[in-house]
Amino acid sequence: MPNLSVVIPSWDGLNLLKVCLSSLTKQTYKDFEIIVVDNGSLDGTGDFLNQKYPTVKVIQLDRNYGYAKAANLGIKSSSGAYILLLNNDTKVDKNCLSYLVKAAGGHQECGMVAAKMLSLTNPKIIDGAGGYIDAVGHANTIGWGKLDGVEFNQAKKVFLVSGGGGLFKRKLFDEVGLFDEDFFAYFEDVDLCFRAQLRGFTAWYEPKAIIYHIHKATSGRNRGFTEYLQFRNMTQMIIKNFPKELLMEDYNWLKIILVNVNTIRYLFTKGFFTEAIKAEFYILMHLSLLLKKRRYIQATLRVSTQYIIDNIIPKKVTLFGLLQKGF
Repeated sequence: MPNLSVVIPSWDGLNLLKVCLSSLTKQTYKDFEIIVVDNGSLDGTGDFLNQKYPTVKVIQLDRNYGYAKAANLGIKSSSGAYILLLNNDTKVDKNCLSYLVKAAGGHQECGMVAAKMLSLTNPKIIDGAGGYIDAVGHANTIGWGKLDGVEFNQAKKVFLVSGGGGLFKRKLFDEVGLFDEDFFAYFEDVDLCFRAQLRGFTAWYEPKAIIYHIHKATSGRNRGFTEYLQFRNMTQMIIKNFPKELLMEDYNWLKIILVNVNTIRYLFTKGFFTEAIKAEFYILMHLSLLLKKRRYIQATLRVSTQYIIDNIIPKKVTLFGLLQKGF
């Protein structure tokens, strides 16, 4: 059985997928399988894969079930001890898989490894070098939009690993669980990484493993739906994962409420008021389920809450900042 499984959820992204798969055929690391989960594409993805990549395992779905479910199906179908989750809008450097597997094997305490992600259209620009969460629940990619340089060439611990270009150990999924399919898409990787950190898994950033990425190549198709999911899922992630002590620290609970209310105002100014209200209504209608999930997650915590507090970036909330930035 292969040591590494590459899982690629895809939805109507044939032209992007062609570039991604071509780069995977050039890898110096050879002990891996490729699994494409086709979320009901109508652009001929299935036929293309059958004709051009007969060795690729294809999971054909009848419609778009979202990233979380597609990734889970790919993971369940995989065989490797390591699983690389990859967006279809990526191009993988020929040595990337080798460096990811080496980093994972060299750090037994970590459960996930982030690659250095560069812009595919401008490889001098960072698309992501791991990620972090701030005290009001915003998930941010380290270095996004900055010029690549020495500061991004240092391997180190991070808090988040992107589901669009990150390696995960199978034992992490065995102990923590898979992606929460109620998220559909967006923040499902943040939620998974947070749950993993609560269970004692750490994350590592490996700058030698390089993936080129087209930022928001898929999400740009329906911005309203994207805004809805991001706002809704950030709130789901907070309710499930933030320990009580983190909520009480520095009045974070109050900051979260202020940011939530102001996000509605901000989305209204951008023409997405309906999406904001839908997100709030969803949380209200599913609050009982979210609290049930929270009770389980908090009951199975294996690290100190101080460790989590120390790894969450403080957030200063001011009226001026809210009005200017919308969050």
